[in-house]
Amino acid sequence: MSVTARPVPRPAAPAPAEEPLRPHRRNALRRALAQWGPALPFLVTAGGVLVVAAIWLIRTSFAGPHGGWTLQPWRDIFAQQITRDAMVRSLVLSVIVATFCLVVGSVLAYLVSGLARQGRAAAQALLNVAANFGGASLAIAMVSTLGAVGFVRLLLENWFGYQLGLDLYSLWGLVVTYIYFILPLYVLLVLPAMSVLRPEWWEAVQAAGGTRWHYWRRVGLPVLFPFLLSGWVLTFAWSLGQFSVPFALLGETTTTSLITTRLGNFLFSATGGTNRFERAAALAVLLMVISAVALVLYRLTAARMLKRLEGTR
Repeated sequence: MSVTARPVPRPAAPAPAEEPLRPHRRNALRRALAQWGPALPFLVTAGGVLVVAAIWLIRTSFAGPHGGWTLQPWRDIFAQQITRDAMVRSLVLSVIVATFCLVVGSVLAYLVSGLARQGRAAAQALLNVAANFGGASLAIAMVSTLGAVGFVRLLLENWFGYQLGLDLYSLWGLVVTYIYFILPLYVLLVLPAMSVLRPEWWEAVQAAGGTRWHYWRRVGLPVLFPFLLSGWVLTFAWSLGQFSVPFALLGETTTTSLITTRLGNFLFSATGGTNRFERAAALAVLLMVISAVALVLYRLTAARMLKRLEGTR
């Protein structure tokens, strides 16, 4: 008689316990709180003030004489010829300054990036000083050097017999003044991007029989394009929002008015019974919209920059 062995049942595996919070997640949370915790009050306060101010400006730009809603302030700013000219002049000025910085500043940034350590540090220090020299003090300095009786103008006339044709109190005078402090800012913005270029890329182009023209056309400029474009966008927005420099240099006239100076004129002359204050709010909202569009373009180019950096590592 044979006995069949029965299989011994295996004990059931214990149910997995709930996984506790991983240590690296706790550490990441602690680091985030340690880094951003002290800045939270400032961020909340500044963000709240900016949001409240933006909402108030938007509401004021559509405010009627009796507290209702109206489009009259917007009709007025677009109906006035001087305000329309100021808008066009501001856009043209910003495009000229940003394009000049793109062409000249990119070359300067590349040259500075190729300097030795001490030379690059000295160049960055000078660029920082020039980028932070603005406002009324810059206007006074430009009048003292390039004005009607400025030092440089008199020096060129008395020593070399050269008549400087630049009119400081014109659109091109504003261009020269803006370039003085915005060009260094652009160089500082795009200077880190020059480290993306690799020396072995130029060696590869040489090995393939290419020239400097082929290198910059096929390799250098396509790689740097998102960085340079983002610098152009920020420079454009920075030029468009300048108020103290043009107002201190030119004041508010019909031939040199900009969006910002027209806004200041509305505020300085706002009186009861008029909607000049509402028109100033409408111009401020218009600048906000342009700045927001510039910020969106910058974010898009920044995302492309990050992808380009990941591809070059």
